[in-house]
Amino acid sequence: MREDLLKMLLEVPSVSGDEFAVQKVLKEHMGNFYEVETDSIGDSVYTLEGLGEKRILMTSHIDEIGLLVTGATGDGFLKVTNSGGFSAKLYAGHGVQINTDNGVVYGSVVVTSKMLKNSEFSVSDILIDIGASTKEEALSQVQLGNSVVFDANIRQLMNERISARGLDDKAGVYVVMETMKRMKEKHHKATIIGAGTVGEETSKHGAGWVANRVNPTEAIVVDVTYTSDYDGMREAEWGEVELGKGPVLCINPICDRGINQKLMELANERGIPYQVEVSGGRSCTDADEIHMVGKGVPVVLVSIPLRYMHSPAEVADRKDLEYAVELLTAYLENA
Repeated sequence: MREDLLKMLLEVPSVSGDEFAVQKVLKEHMGNFYEVETDSIGDSVYTLEGLGEKRILMTSHIDEIGLLVTGATGDGFLKVTNSGGFSAKLYAGHGVQINTDNGVVYGSVVVTSKMLKNSEFSVSDILIDIGASTKEEALSQVQLGNSVVFDANIRQLMNERISARGLDDKAGVYVVMETMKRMKEKHHKATIIGAGTVGEETSKHGAGWVANRVNPTEAIVVDVTYTSDYDGMREAEWGEVELGKGPVLCINPICDRGINQKLMELANERGIPYQVEVSGGRSCTDADEIHMVGKGVPVVLVSIPLRYMHSPAEVADRKDLEYAVELLTAYLENA
């Protein structure tokens, strides 16, 4: 499995609203292969033209959760708000990176025993120590609106598993772009469009912009989903989802039954492992936004199993990424 792209994506912070740096890395990696289109909010779109009428859009969001600097206290501690859903207590006592125009500023999140016992601890309670002694000193190094992420490492675990911040959803971006590269070498009738979208963790506006512009006849959204294979997770809520057992197809009111059925048939024919989850209502992914574009877009959701979502050490299995690439490639060859 080619890991270099995934590692490159994970190394670059990309909090919602601050995705331009990681899109530059992706464009440098992919630009020699495809027609590339970008927009003013940071989406990137890669196209393989086909001879048929179908236009199949594959998307994955390139943004990650994080914080945004809102100010500083008189004694130099940074104040923040959240960009995307998160658990405030995960930050207490953790190292962070503040991404400024002049480079990374490192800090530590203040922690006390009282904070850890506070069941109502929230983002308004988070303070970041960057070593400054005054408000003026702090704001001479950090600007309002700068993004903040966990200062976390990319680690290879046992059994082909990987631990990192931001696997939600850079694992999905990897799958989409690797599928695009493989399809370049194969015959395909449909026009295939691969996109790294922005803002999924906050507003999903990137997916809306892309889908409105490229006018797809159908769409495949690649994201991550919770696993049920460790203590504290409820199988009954979503279904049984485990690391290493393949991508997860979602049975949901907005997910197209015909496309899902075709994916399952291809997986069974080719011996590609896959799993199924069931949910009602919205999928809480870019699929919700794309589905409603124009006169309506048939959409499916293909998810990578992920442990510890929105934490500094999410865990995925590299085999699941490869299985997802194989399944999407099989589908596009037959579209």
